[in-house]
Amino acid sequence: RSHAVRRVAAWGAVCVPMAMTLRPVVKYAGGPKEAWGSPHLPASRYTTPMPPPTPTPKPSGEAVGLVLEKMQDYIFRHRIRVKDVFEDYDPLRCGRCTTEQFLRAVSQLVPALSEPEAAELLAYFTEESLPLAQRPQVVNYLDFARALDEVFTTAGLENKPTMVVDKPGARLQTLGFRHGAVEDERRLDHILQRIALLANTRGLVLTTCWQDCERSNATSIVCPRFSSKVTIAQFKQHFPFTQHFSEADMKMLIKRYRTDDGTISFQELDKDVSEIDSGASVQRPDSSRARADKLSQLTASIKNSAQPSTEDLLDKLQRIVSERRLQLSGNFQDFDRFRRGVCSSSQLNAVFTILRIEISSQELDKLASLFGDGQGVFLYRDFIHAITQPQSPESPTPSGISSMTSSKRQHHTLQAEAKLQELEVQIAKHVRLMKLHMKSAFQDFDRMRSGRVSTSQFFRVMNMLQFKLTDEQADLLLQTYGDADMGQSPRFAYFDFCTSVQEAGLNGAGGMQQPEQPYSSRTGQRPKYFNPTTGGVMQLDRTKVLQRVCAR
Repeated sequence: RSHAVRRVAAWGAVCVPMAMTLRPVVKYAGGPKEAWGSPHLPASRYTTPMPPPTPTPKPSGEAVGLVLEKMQDYIFRHRIRVKDVFEDYDPLRCGRCTTEQFLRAVSQLVPALSEPEAAELLAYFTEESLPLAQRPQVVNYLDFARALDEVFTTAGLENKPTMVVDKPGARLQTLGFRHGAVEDERRLDHILQRIALLANTRGLVLTTCWQDCERSNATSIVCPRFSSKVTIAQFKQHFPFTQHFSEADMKMLIKRYRTDDGTISFQELDKDVSEIDSGASVQRPDSSRARADKLSQLTASIKNSAQPSTEDLLDKLQRIVSERRLQLSGNFQDFDRFRRGVCSSSQLNAVFTILRIEISSQELDKLASLFGDGQGVFLYRDFIHAITQPQSPESPTPSGISSMTSSKRQHHTLQAEAKLQELEVQIAKHVRLMKLHMKSAFQDFDRMRSGRVSTSQFFRVMNMLQFKLTDEQADLLLQTYGDADMGQSPRFAYFDFCTSVQEAGLNGAGGMQQPEQPYSSRTGQRPKYFNPTTGGVMQLDRTKVLQRVCAR
């Protein structure tokens, strides 16, 4: 037992000095230990003062400003939060980080940033001389984030309530696009002139060739959507004149319009080509729609330039109402609930729009002055009475025919008018003999009931009615009942034609009024079984029947 006690005492005497030597107390000369310090580092690192760092010259503010503008353009388009990228590198939220962490975060924010530009940013935001900056956290990323966030908003607005703030990204509009430098400017001008000539000749808009590439759902992977930029592969694939240019020409175009992020700005290419196109003498071919728009504008300018007279205006409206068989009173009464016979000038214009009557502003003012009371009220009953008044009985043409057709017949010679009346009588006899409905046949091709069909439809109806016309007769009918508006194909006024044929049948040969005459005119002999005097079937003569039976 005494031996064991002696051994324990000896072991304790040995362990106490060992414990004292294993954990020496070290005092750091540099103050409190930082977060990245380690207890296993030798004490000489903290007791021995470090040499002062060699000061690196800071770059100029103009050079750093260009780099910041480039980063702001990228950050604004992608909506990136700059401060969130540095939070993982600063657990103590002191607003500083190491140089390696700063370069890693900058490359993460803008991958297309070059190494010299990143080095300029690092040298500008390094603050080793400040007393609060402790190595290795010597880069002030907080000022860097504030400088980039100026593209979204202005800092310190709580102290400036009356300050006028620009919209986000407003300062980026002054940056513009910087064309790339090429070796041969004359060669580039020749290429752009050729592109302008080809686009002009073929009526091609360059921007439409690449719009599908920038608007697809997968566009944000390779380039921003709706940014007027495409990749180099997409630019080559959708360039419309690839067969007309060599590979060297394409490389020159790519070098000229390549952006800093490696994409091609096709909008700048179209802008330069349009500037060349504006001074060229070759005009782009117009489409049929553009020609129709120009023709309508020209017609409207001609109508507006001429001051219409009262007689011409009323004749024009009478012709339109008579040809199209329009009912004016019903449309005006929709705006006159109490049936007072008045409406406003705007309602008059609305009625013309509903009836599809094209009228200029001068003609509308003329009608308002003729049938208005001077206080903005239009007397539509007087207007309808003036438009729909019957024609004079001295007119040689039928009353159901429009004024346009009647004016054409008045200019016919006596021989042409005689041929036309004879032709209409023949058509009326044929229609009466075959018991045809000529007007219904025409209305099958006129669902809008405008009173007109095309010339091909007119010939088709005449063939359906089994009435063969000669070339002379067809030309005479088309000349009398045909009309062609400006910019439209000729139309045949079948309503006037049917009315004229019907009246020609009533006023023609007297046999047209007798029910038995068509039969005699067809055979030229007396009817065999029909009695025209009594209007019934003739009785059977039995003696003649017996004679025929005996003869057999």
